Amino acid sequence: MNTVIFDMDGVIIDSEVIYIDFFKKVLQDFDVEISEEDLFSLAGLSQQKTDEFLKSKLHRKPEEVYSLMKKYIDDDKINYSSIVMDGFYPLLKELKRKNFKIALASSSPKKTINNVLEELDIKDEFDAVISGEDFEESKPNPEIYIKTCEILGVRPKDAIAIEDSDYGIDSAKNAGLTVIARRENRFNFKQDKADFIVDNLQDIKLILEKFEKEKNGVYKIRRKSKEFVKAMFFIDRESFNDNVDDCDIYCLYRNDKMKSAIIKKHDKIIYKNVESELDYKLILEGIENKEIDEIR
Repeated sequence: MNTVIFDMDGVIIDSEVIYIDFFKKVLQDFDVEISEEDLFSLAGLSQQKTDEFLKSKLHRKPEEVYSLMKKYIDDDKINYSSIVMDGFYPLLKELKRKNFKIALASSSPKKTINNVLEELDIKDEFDAVISGEDFEESKPNPEIYIKTCEILGVRPKDAIAIEDSDYGIDSAKNAGLTVIARRENRFNFKQDKADFIVDNLQDIKLILEKFEKEKNGVYKIRRKSKEFVKAMFFIDRESFNDNVDDCDIYCLYRNDKMKSAIIKKHDKIIYKNVESELDYKLILEGIENKEIDEIR
């Protein structure tokens, strides 16, 4: 995996608690009471979903609420540099050093995203910056992650998303990405669908090192022998009449363990030992896309 896609609010900056505080002030001005649970549900929500929430709970036009909220924001301007998440800069530096493709996929409006990136002076660090404004439905719809991967020219299964909210985690998982969640206990997030959960963004470097050391994906076996064929495909060594040197052996690994394999000879599959049809499909896709490393 050589691609990392960041969420922004709650991942790069600790902004969600500030936005919720602004909402509290607006609600007080409108003399509206809502539960803490409903208030926390705004964390990680897209602009579209937030608008729907305001209409249903406050019975107000979103424009009225945002106008008053803007007043509070203007009066108490957010210093984004002071709310950068611990470990973000060291992680970004490590990803750049290792030539990772890096993107940002946030539900926030483009204007807010640009303000944050410019103030933190990191706009040029990203290969792509995508806003939920560009889609009819943002997170938890997976489209924002699917589109980001398309722009980067990578397959979702080869990319990692860094998220915090359940909306964001669902979006990335449904798009087919591996998800690392920054642990968040303030907003009743479950985060149970994430593949990994970290307390500090810098800990993500350890997960990436684990991926680098382990074999994951489709590989072509360089060292071929009838003994290997017998062991992998349960074929009696003497009954394997094909010249093994004329064959190509492809294996699918997960977490450093060989799960499935096929033998091809002159573009024809002569043996297969696969755990599932999905494994079989992944091996064939790897061969077709020529994205295969050789191992001994």
